[in-house]
Amino acid sequence: MVLRHERGKVTWVDVESPTQEELQGVMHEFNIDSRIEEEIISPTPYPLFIPFTDYLYIVLHFPTALPGGGTKNQEIDFIVSKDFVITARYEVIDPIHNLHKIFEAEELVGLPKGEVKAEVLLERIFRRLYGAIGIEVEETARKLERIERDVFAGKERATVRAISEVGRTLLRFETILTRHEEPLAAFIDELAMPEFFGKSFKEHGTHVRAERDHAANLIASYREVAKELRDTNDSLLATSQNEVMKTLTVVTFIVFPLSLIASLFQMNVPGTPLTGDPNAFWVILGSMLAVSAILGFFTIKRGWL
Repeated sequence: MVLRHERGKVTWVDVESPTQEELQGVMHEFNIDSRIEEEIISPTPYPLFIPFTDYLYIVLHFPTALPGGGTKNQEIDFIVSKDFVITARYEVIDPIHNLHKIFEAEELVGLPKGEVKAEVLLERIFRRLYGAIGIEVEETARKLERIERDVFAGKERATVRAISEVGRTLLRFETILTRHEEPLAAFIDELAMPEFFGKSFKEHGTHVRAERDHAANLIASYREVAKELRDTNDSLLATSQNEVMKTLTVVTFIVFPLSLIASLFQMNVPGTPLTGDPNAFWVILGSMLAVSAILGFFTIKRGWL
């Protein structure tokens, strides 16, 4: 599917899951090198930037969180010239889809009134993409708030997996955005050269960098929150386990002497005290209760319970 928006002398062509004929038609219309067509057809595992004489080609991956947990990379290929911007992708990417809806609404009411420059269009696309990452990160932050409430509500064990999943999502986001840094900087610097947009693009490039940096800083800050929350949860878990071990130790401390007393009087050997005494059971039971009371008092006195 090929979607097209024309704003004065500038054209934005968005190619979504194209057939070979559709892709070849766009490449032929704008006189794009056949090597780019090959790159678009096959997935590119890492960001890529290739400058050409009349246009620039860059491949970037944008992370998105999956509803069931985890993340995935969404690849977008950009071909940018003074007169056109081409984006190519093989799946629905919500920020791009929403931007099309906005453009369609603007075109219905006759906006914008003046001529739109390619650099303005490009900045708008990138800010929409990086802004969407920020929104997803804020959604992840709300999960951290819910996890924090569970941690301090005594659900430490139940939150271990949830914290790990959030941390993994933020790590993937951070890794992908870090990979943007070098190719995006080279791309922006090249667009600011006289043969492309010149000095007029510097402000737009600064805005694009700022959006990426804002998303990256947001991710880094929430990763720190997740790390602190994990450490707190681990500490609470350790404290809870220590309390359990302490209780079991105290119980063993009290029960062991009673078991020893019972074992001593079970020995069937000559000279065993109270053998044949009709009150032996009650004497032994009383002794065990007395020892239990003494040990219990000692335990409470020492603050072990």
